[in-house]
Amino acid sequence: MRILSTFLILFLFVSVSFGQIKFEKGYFINNNHQRVECFIKNLDWKNNPADFIYKLTELSAPEMGNLASVCEFGISNSFSFVNAEVKIDRQTKPAVNPKNEAIPVWTKEKLFLRVISEGKAKLYSYESSRLKRFFYSLNDTSVIQLIYLEALNGTTLVKNTSYQQQLWSNLKAPNATMNSIKAIGYNEKDLTAYIREYNGDSGATTSSLVQTKRRAYFNLKFAPGLNISSVSLSTVVDGTNKAFQSTFDSKPTFRLGLESELILPFNNYHWGILFEPTFQSYQSDVEGKYGTSTITYSSIEFPIGLRYYYSLNDNTRLFLNGLIIPAASMNLNSKIEYHTFFANMTDVKSVDVASSGSAALGGGVEHNRFSLETRYYTSRNLFSGQPSESANYSRFSVVLGYKFLKTRFK
Repeated sequence: MRILSTFLILFLFVSVSFGQIKFEKGYFINNNHQRVECFIKNLDWKNNPADFIYKLTELSAPEMGNLASVCEFGISNSFSFVNAEVKIDRQTKPAVNPKNEAIPVWTKEKLFLRVISEGKAKLYSYESSRLKRFFYSLNDTSVIQLIYLEALNGTTLVKNTSYQQQLWSNLKAPNATMNSIKAIGYNEKDLTAYIREYNGDSGATTSSLVQTKRRAYFNLKFAPGLNISSVSLSTVVDGTNKAFQSTFDSKPTFRLGLESELILPFNNYHWGILFEPTFQSYQSDVEGKYGTSTITYSSIEFPIGLRYYYSLNDNTRLFLNGLIIPAASMNLNSKIEYHTFFANMTDVKSVDVASSGSAALGGGVEHNRFSLETRYYTSRNLFSGQPSESANYSRFSVVLGYKFLKTRFK
């Protein structure tokens, strides 16, 4: 577990160190209500930020804007955030309270709210972890949360849909009916459509700043390659309980993987989740004190992990991987045989391979559909469950990838 933690920490550290800085032309409005043209680091935030990084010119040093110094910031035709002091209910659904009632619990906070739609009525959103809240303002007055909450009353799910009453009482479009408002879901699509209807019917100018809906991508890739593998064997071969060390030669072996990758729809598609079933094999022998030891190892393992991309241009990206290889794998008639000596007699002992878990860290370059990666693995004990013996399998891989399928989720 310590090895896995160390590799994950190293992976995250390197990812942050090589994080791509992408500044786009934008603006912010300071506390003196002055609009300042600048270049904003576009992190494609999934959660609403509490601060942002900007440059006054493309060549100037980065500076920080935050809730204490900025009233509004954005990138034209992309996004806009406004600084608002609001009452917000942060209960995640389903809410848990002493009476199991769907009642808001208010806290007063200063937040950057994302502007979704503008006009006489404005619509905003706030997202943090599992929390998603929508707000509105009318004629540039106070920003108010639209209330939706779920709670469990025993096994019954109770819903507080007060946002529908708020729309009926405060933002009623001329053609709206109670049934039409009851059909409005607590989601960006439905609420945006209704606010646009309200603004249009009220004769007010309306505009939407709804971001282009980002969708996750799913990729499939052939991933053949070459392993440079070796095994260090520690066994008890006689009655003294003294461990004897043997090292099988390091040699190149073939590996074949099928990589599936889910590209996450935030942070400008920099992050991906990997799952890569991989076949590999290794055979070798070594002369020991009492005879020749042999290993025959073939397996299909199931690494899972994270990938971070760093774009060089539209066609070429660098990437880093952090992977965990679970102990669960398919060992295909894999065994290690070695000689033992006891009571003046030699014998051949055969042990079936039972692998422990391990981790890997890799990096490479992707150009269009092709990729080339080098990957280092921590050692993996092939004698898992044997208290006095171990066979530590080590390897270094070079992986060539070809992406044959790329699908965007609808």
